Amino acid sequence: ASAGIFINILKQIFFNGSKAASIVLPKYGLSESYSKNAEDFISENGGEIELAETVNQISIENNLINKIETANTSHTDFDFVVSAIPAYALSKIINDKIEIDFPDFNYSSILNIHLWLEENIFRGGFYGLINSPVHWVFNKDTHLNLVISDADHLVSKSDDETLEMVTIELKKFFNLNPRSITHHKIIKEKRATFVPSADVLNDRPTQKTNIKNLVLAGDWVDTKLPSTIESAVKSGRIAADIISNQLL
Repeated sequence: ASAGIFINILKQIFFNGSKAASIVLPKYGLSESYSKNAEDFISENGGEIELAETVNQISIENNLINKIETANTSHTDFDFVVSAIPAYALSKIINDKIEIDFPDFNYSSILNIHLWLEENIFRGGFYGLINSPVHWVFNKDTHLNLVISDADHLVSKSDDETLEMVTIELKKFFNLNPRSITHHKIIKEKRATFVPSADVLNDRPTQKTNIKNLVLAGDWVDTKLPSTIESAVKSGRIAADIISNQLL
């Protein structure tokens, strides 16, 4: 990974006031924290949200996208298209009229291990573990969320093996009785983040494209941030600004 992007983050944290270095633990889940208000805004302003719609084809005429065909229907009534899907997904549906140079991404896995307990023995909101294969423990009452980054070495392990490993760590750090775990769920995100090598960072595309009404968004575009939620949010703001400026 490039040290340059880490230096940029340190500058933003330590040279932008005390709030820039604040740690915020959301009270609600990611859907409630990030998506619900946006969904409500779209619905209240006459928009429609269609979920699980696979895009099969994009039609282009006069350097504009004029039709998007999905598995169930087609769409032509739009002024702009914002693509917020990952690079590997976008590369499968664009045609040669859309000129996007995709970086040669290498990806890193993240494991989320969810444990439900008979009773909560944890007092803190979250814990960072030192010298442990488990990096973070988030306390949600009788529900624990354990996070392991850079987890490629664990992806091939069975759920039983992973569960055994994390229960050993919880026993060591918190004296948790494994029998208090009532059930569990393990989520393996194999392409959770891209590895920010110097070559990849130099090749990240801008959000404007050669197609007049197509704007890119997502954590992988050139936001000057690593592959994070913050990068995705920043790209959304930039996409909105690009469209607003063209409409003015």
